[in-house]
Amino acid sequence: MLKSKIVFIGGGNMAEGIIRGIINTGTMEAGQITVCEIIKERREYLKKTYKIEAVGESFEAVGMADIIFLATRPQNAEESVIGFKDSLNGEQILVSICAGIDIERLQNWTGDKVKIAKVMPNVLIEARHGYSGVCVSDKITEKDKEVISELFSAIGQTMYIPENMFNEFTAYSCAGPAYVMYFLAGLIDAGVESGFSRMDATAIATENLIGSGMMIAETKKNPYQITDVMTSPAGVTIEGCHVLSSSGFQGIVMDAVRAAVKRANEF
Repeated sequence: MLKSKIVFIGGGNMAEGIIRGIINTGTMEAGQITVCEIIKERREYLKKTYKIEAVGESFEAVGMADIIFLATRPQNAEESVIGFKDSLNGEQILVSICAGIDIERLQNWTGDKVKIAKVMPNVLIEARHGYSGVCVSDKITEKDKEVISELFSAIGQTMYIPENMFNEFTAYSCAGPAYVMYFLAGLIDAGVESGFSRMDATAIATENLIGSGMMIAETKKNPYQITDVMTSPAGVTIEGCHVLSSSGFQGIVMDAVRAAVKRANEF
């Protein structure tokens, strides 16, 4: 369990998901967490639901925190940081989950008073799978990275990436579940067409998807090594795989990711 005190600047859905993960996994206790949220109804909801401290604007809370989460809307980020920057000291970690704001801008707003980590959170928070992408300023130490990793292990896994790969991470990792959902929806429809109830088709397809992912994770094999074993000569599986290959399935998936990366780089 982390002994740190943490304050969230902003109490929106992503902040709530992280708070829920932190508490449910025992990474931190509710008493270690404070949220600064300007909407009264939202403050009351967070306080009642998670038993955390929820306040309006509190520079005192920022000054006493070890970790500050910047979880406002991007257009409000600069105003928020400038408002509390005088409460910062050189030992704190500022974790930003504000999309589109780079470390250099954050450092300009804070001066040299804080260590900075920019994070693209895992979108599969409820499942506690998937990666959060993290890049850090040069003031972040290996010990700081351990704290950040433990914090985000509450909602999944952590991957440290160069800041210039953030758009690619967004298009590949964060958008990735949508590509998988499209495939899963098609597979379920195929099961219904084959005669299974939608409930049974969903159960079969979901277990196959989970099991396939676990097999890759456990064996570290290339997927083609596994399908080679599954496809017997003139068998059922190779017949189905032939259709996927003929349709350009792999190329379609690659084209989808390429288009998403292109779009991410346009912002």
